[in-house]
Amino acid sequence: MKKIIALAALVFAAGLVFSQEDAPADEAKPEKFDLEVTVGFPIHWTNAEHDDPGPLIEDKTVTANTALGLSLLFNFTRKVGLTLDTDFFFAGKIMGFASDNSNYNSLFGANVLFGPVIYLYNGSFLRIPLAIGAHLYYFSDDLWMPDIGASGNWIKRQDLQVGPGAYLGIQFHFNNNIYIFSRTNVAIDVFRWHKTKWGNSTTDDSDTDIEFAFGWEVKPVIGIGVKF
Repeated sequence: MKKIIALAALVFAAGLVFSQEDAPADEAKPEKFDLEVTVGFPIHWTNAEHDDPGPLIEDKTVTANTALGLSLLFNFTRKVGLTLDTDFFFAGKIMGFASDNSNYNSLFGANVLFGPVIYLYNGSFLRIPLAIGAHLYYFSDDLWMPDIGASGNWIKRQDLQVGPGAYLGIQFHFNNNIYIFSRTNVAIDVFRWHKTKWGNSTTDDSDTDIEFAFGWEVKPVIGIGVKF
């Protein structure tokens, strides 16, 4: 009888130990979704060849800027979710001269990653999410100046690229409402829509290319997440 009581006590104690290692009852169910505010530094490099029109020419375009972003992370279980990760960046430059000349240059861009998230580790304090999905990159720039030779005095370029993307991150959860995180996004874009338009005050022209091209992006990110 004493052996049975001792065995039951050991089983009860083991159950208490393992239950403490499992997630508490209020953490067993995941948050419905997380809203994440990010600050990132996306660098995107494009290497392509296209006609403009005429003979085949090489096109290299690099954008780099500080970007502000918003991400939605929908949690289905403690292991799987769905993310929509976006950021937007803008840069502008205005220059004036003593004579009646000036120029203006602006750049607007955005990145989007949409796909499933797998938690490689999901604890009460530390989480490691891995996302793999579809990446979209867009930028548009405007250049206005007194003279750009035969092209006129303004030029506008637009670029839209898509391909596979992913990110790997780490989250530090301090309480049930907020967490901080850091992650790195990478993408390889393979399909490109590119348009260039140019002209002056009286005439304008444009050229559009749809092609397979190679582009890649690296974006380190830090941010704050709020759980709902």
